[in-house]
Amino acid sequence: MRTLYMNSSLTILLVIFSISISVAQDTIKTDNTLLGQSKDILQKSKNNEQGFKIINPSRLEIFNKNLSDSLTLSRQKLTTALATLNTQDATIISLTSEIKTKEENLSKSANLVDNIGFLGMTINKSTYNLAMWGLLFLLTAILIFTIFQSGSYRKEARYRIKLFEDLSKEFQAYKVKANDKEKLLARELQTAKNRIDELTSR
Repeated sequence: MRTLYMNSSLTILLVIFSISISVAQDTIKTDNTLLGQSKDILQKSKNNEQGFKIINPSRLEIFNKNLSDSLTLSRQKLTTALATLNTQDATIISLTSEIKTKEENLSKSANLVDNIGFLGMTINKSTYNLAMWGLLFLLTAILIFTIFQSGSYRKEARYRIKLFEDLSKEFQAYKVKANDKEKLLARELQTAKNRIDELTSR
């Protein structure tokens, strides 16, 4: 009886040892992915006489729970990713609008830099500068021509003034001579009258 008890104890110990080794090997070789778990279930299932696989319901229940947890986690990640994507889309739209506004402002600034308002018209600065320089050269040419013309006019005026002064001097000299001549003629006339009076009185 004692020998039987020892044999049965030894058998139980061997079974427990072999189960623990099997569990340890399963733990080492376990692939925790869903594909690994499904392969593990199929490997540990038994074939019946018709060739169908007999799967342990507890393992199938664990697999279903893991599958459900994985799906829930995937949905959560997908929801988070969609929320992030929506946020990024909104940010992209906002940045695109901001870039468009900045480009419009830059275009306006470039237009203000390149153009100038003149008499209510918008003129290109290069055209405006060209017109202003052309007008400046034209006015300078007119001024130089006017200065030369006024110089010739002043020269002509000085010549005319000199002629007038010479003529005035000649006229004054002529007046003096005419006055002297008139006085001389008056004296001669008076002398002639006196002689006539002397001759008539005799």
